[in-house]
Amino acid sequence: MNPTVGRKWAALALSALGSLAFATLAPQRRVVQANGVSVSATVVRVPLSQYEVRVATAGSRVHSNASLLSIATAAKAECAINGTFLAAYAGETGEPYGTVVVEGRALHLGSSGTRLDVGFDGRMRFVREDLRIRGAVGSSSWYAYNLNVTPRTSNYSYVFTPDFGPRLTFAPDAAVVVRGGVVTRVTRREAVFVPADGFVIALDGVEVAQLAHRFSVGASVTYRVVDAANGELNVRFGVGAGPLLVSGGRVVANPAAEGFRDAKVLTARTARSAVGLTASGELLLVTMANASIAQTASVLRSLGAIDAMNLDGGASSGLVCGGRVVTPSGRALANAIVVKAKP
Repeated sequence: MNPTVGRKWAALALSALGSLAFATLAPQRRVVQANGVSVSATVVRVPLSQYEVRVATAGSRVHSNASLLSIATAAKAECAINGTFLAAYAGETGEPYGTVVVEGRALHLGSSGTRLDVGFDGRMRFVREDLRIRGAVGSSSWYAYNLNVTPRTSNYSYVFTPDFGPRLTFAPDAAVVVRGGVVTRVTRREAVFVPADGFVIALDGVEVAQLAHRFSVGASVTYRVVDAANGELNVRFGVGAGPLLVSGGRVVANPAAEGFRDAKVLTARTARSAVGLTASGELLLVTMANASIAQTASVLRSLGAIDAMNLDGGASSGLVCGGRVVTPSGRALANAIVVKAKP
């Protein structure tokens, strides 16, 4: 045989073997016993040696909503599962309630529950939601409670970036406009534009007296997203929901301890979505038709999860694989956890 031809056939054979070795993500239907109840589950096992995990949003704005299939298609994802809780009912904003971090940029912060972080090295961990904003203005400091969230109270200090939209949809008592790290305007009761190269600090109620006097035109302003120990957030992707279901191989679900108050999370049986990690290096994407949080935790542990977290459920619960809707969501979503083949 011609040596050149032989090398070509060998290369083709190796390529074919590589393709066969690459795991196809096939959803499996399972019936799992959970606390004496049979729970129907759809499970996707994702080998993390071959796939990477990301968070994808529905559009260019934090409050953008779209179908899970649309989010998965836009992200060129092999599989996708719904992400954070969101303000989804009629008249609400469509904004997420949990933390959303995309490519190292925090878009929104959660105040309760658990968060899945994906590091720049691809490693994942589940942590309690405890992020906040700490800033500097000249030689002084300032703080904010959240990013890109439409106010629901009359006392707040929030930061708005271009991810919120080109302009505030409300008029705060005071607004500090920052461009290129420098204060350019301090206004009162105006729905200001959000600069493409900066951000707006919106203050209302008691926070005006606490913070507004610290800002003046020309002052240098920065901020960081930090945890309770003042450690800076340094992850590539993050999505907050909860509660934590499994930790270190033990069922630990305690939604009330994580700040949840709604019966839909505390006690009800409803459609559920969850994500978990196994000791063998798999990511589990799981949806269930009708389960309580306690049963969801038991199912994830039975499937081999050593760590796992609940995601939004009910009408939000959805799963897409291979361009096909496996578990249909009953509503548009703000974000999703997506998996893509490693390059």
